[in-house]
Amino acid sequence: MKIAVLSDIHGNVPALTAVIDDILRWQPDQIIVNGDVVNRGPYSKKVLEMLQSEIPKATLLSGNHESFVIHCADNIYDPEHEKYDMQCFAQWSAEQIGSEWIEKIKQWGNHVDLNDLEGGSSFHVTHGSRIGNRDGISARTNDEDLPAKLGEPRDLFVASHTHKAMVRYFNGNIVVNTGSVGQPLDDDARASYGKFTFIQGKWQVNIARVEYDKVQAEKDFHESGFLEAGGPLAQLMYLEHQNNTMYVGPFMRKYSDRIKENQITLANAVKAFLSDS
Repeated sequence: MKIAVLSDIHGNVPALTAVIDDILRWQPDQIIVNGDVVNRGPYSKKVLEMLQSEIPKATLLSGNHESFVIHCADNIYDPEHEKYDMQCFAQWSAEQIGSEWIEKIKQWGNHVDLNDLEGGSSFHVTHGSRIGNRDGISARTNDEDLPAKLGEPRDLFVASHTHKAMVRYFNGNIVVNTGSVGQPLDDDARASYGKFTFIQGKWQVNIARVEYDKVQAEKDFHESGFLEAGGPLAQLMYLEHQNNTMYVGPFMRKYSDRIKENQITLANAVKAFLSDS
């Protein structure tokens, strides 16, 4: 049995095109899309349509950005609202996706769990961890924190969310992060996804890296209107795409409290952060 797991596409059409081509050449028995298909990038609706047309039998799971666009679709703020700047990029994505797709996304599950494989082997896939879709697993996660994140043990536990590919071993089990198709943040510009083969009672793991047309993907940020409509945070997301390293996380850790306490505007905080970087 062969299973492909891809995630964190974030509206990147060229990256998804290359990864789907690679997956179809591999011919897996099952394809799982592990959340964050939409938002944070230029063409959310297009990637949804691509998944529907190119891999229609894939299992679609929800990530934190699906949750965010659903929230924004239900809570639309005008530009004068105090929360507008922080969510205008996701609000724009929700508008592009449209109500029909929003209703479909609401039906997506949050995990796949296989318990009855040959020899009693097991497999679990979820976007973040058992704690939630914003609670990730990375190479920096301490061993003492893993039991709560992994929950009931599985021979192979597959997560995504952090945009950083990883394979590690814990208590005799394999823990994998598939990285990101559309916005890898591990200093490698290539799209990332997971190939998992169950053979002779054991799992074989391969993190596939796939070249794609990054020049066109950068053009898409401009041509789609995402950068113009997405506000200050969209600038940081674009830099992440360009440099394949994190900006939003470090920025939020440094400035989120000050922004919430109205000590600095989001726009000025982004300017200050970039001037210090």
